[in-house]
Amino acid sequence: MDRYTSGPHSIEIEQFEPQTPGPHSALMVLHGTGGAAYYWMERFAPALSSAGVAMYAPHYFDKTGTARASMEMILDGRHFAAWLSAVRDALNYVAERPAVDPERIGVLGISLGGYLAIALGIEDPRIRAIVELSGGVPWGWEPRIHSRMPPTLVLHGAADQIVPLAEAHKLQALLEEHRVPHEVEIFAGETHWFVAGAQIKLLTKTLGFLSQHLFNRGSLRKAG
Repeated sequence: MDRYTSGPHSIEIEQFEPQTPGPHSALMVLHGTGGAAYYWMERFAPALSSAGVAMYAPHYFDKTGTARASMEMILDGRHFAAWLSAVRDALNYVAERPAVDPERIGVLGISLGGYLAIALGIEDPRIRAIVELSGGVPWGWEPRIHSRMPPTLVLHGAADQIVPLAEAHKLQALLEEHRVPHEVEIFAGETHWFVAGAQIKLLTKTLGFLSQHLFNRGSLRKAG
């Protein structure tokens, strides 16, 4: 565990860096409303470690002094802006790590973190690939989607009772409209929480996507 600063705030960040010489590809993992990224970090860590990929999970709730996010916080606009600011500063931290190749940084966002991942990918060209799980496009950000966004993988449970499947379909339509390279995988019968079998399929899909667009080749983000 390390820390970085975001304005006057000190933010914790979990990190797993390969022991082999770098620089390495890096994946930022953005947690959901529960405020913990370790669940998915643990599932991705073995495969990513063997592939020589660094992982970083900022505790962006530290920016607002909250342990969890309520729907009121998410919708008031103020909290989302603060969390996105903390995530931007986390990207600065990651890009400056000696172990990291700043040209090969991607982001995986889960639920609320998925919305933040899309926002970060819209704003910052240093993000070279996005994996968005059980989230969508931040409210009011639809007009900001643009053709220079990086390759994006959209993953969603068809029976998600927290974030409706319509959110994934809306994001898919916007990515298609702006000709952003993307893939979409809808998991039949899965809710907001994926069961073990679906998790394996999800992990395999994600690793394949990141291997193609981030780990083993240059960015496909469009120039200009």
